[in-house]
Amino acid sequence: MKFVYAAIFSFAAIAAAPVLTATNAFAEVPQNRVIGAYMNSLFDHSRPWGSVPPWLQRMTQAKGGQSVAVQGSYGIQQPLAPDWDQNWMAHGVRSSGAANSWRGVDAANITDIIILTDNFSGPPVYASQGSNPDPSAGGQIPRPPAEGKALYWGDELTELVTAHETNVTDKPNYWIYEVWADGGKILKESNGAGSPRKFAAWRERTTTQYAYSKWFDNLLSQTKANVPGAASRIKMIPVARTMVSVMENTPASAITADEWFEDDAPHGSHTLYLLAAMIVYSALYQEPAPMPDFSGSDVNDTFKSNYNVIADHIYNSL
Repeated sequence: MKFVYAAIFSFAAIAAAPVLTATNAFAEVPQNRVIGAYMNSLFDHSRPWGSVPPWLQRMTQAKGGQSVAVQGSYGIQQPLAPDWDQNWMAHGVRSSGAANSWRGVDAANITDIIILTDNFSGPPVYASQGSNPDPSAGGQIPRPPAEGKALYWGDELTELVTAHETNVTDKPNYWIYEVWADGGKILKESNGAGSPRKFAAWRERTTTQYAYSKWFDNLLSQTKANVPGAASRIKMIPVARTMVSVMENTPASAITADEWFEDDAPHGSHTLYLLAAMIVYSALYQEPAPMPDFSGSDVNDTFKSNYNVIADHIYNSL
């Protein structure tokens, strides 16, 4: 993006345990989500349908009995209160209503905080960066050194979560949004096109090459270890690896690179941001993403006709 259990059960315990049905599992997952997002253009690019929140809104409408409110900002401003100055109200998405102060954030009753790193300065994507899956030693944040500012993403997320835990009484979930990899030197800069071989190379970069996925796994585990009081609420939305799985293992494999992407950042088509939103929805609500209203968007026909198969694949992959 270029400026973007193991549990041991006794037989007695098993016998005594309540049966988890689809109905009571659904009831245990919060159905009304209030989200604050530290985002970039892999979450919000071109509104409304090149953006995750409006798709989330339509999915909750399709499901019924759910709601979502979202507010966000580009970048991370801690230790100051979040400046969540972006919303999607013009596209029917309720704002979380968080004012630019810790008191305002606390009053908004945030349930979920979504955090995006860059996809060109965090996980390694180029040979010159080497294979370094340590977010506290690799993945330097591209900004001039400044007093009080973390230099590495591992430290940045620790400071962010600590700031929220210190200043807000709510206990939100913290979601690391696994961004997909930069397409530079693989995809065409002007339109995101790439031959099948190049598209496969991008998918490899987005998962295994230079320990890309491992970088995010370590970012998650390090943040949990550094903020143990919030560890159970620090989670990952595995957007990148799930996206690649859909591209390789569902009928969406018929969709070419230029139908997914619009440049080499790579920013995406409506189809790509819909896919990202489906992954976010399934992580939040722990169920397959319901089919939204596609009106006004330009979603790929193959994707639409296989939507439910893709939604089930995403849910089963998480």
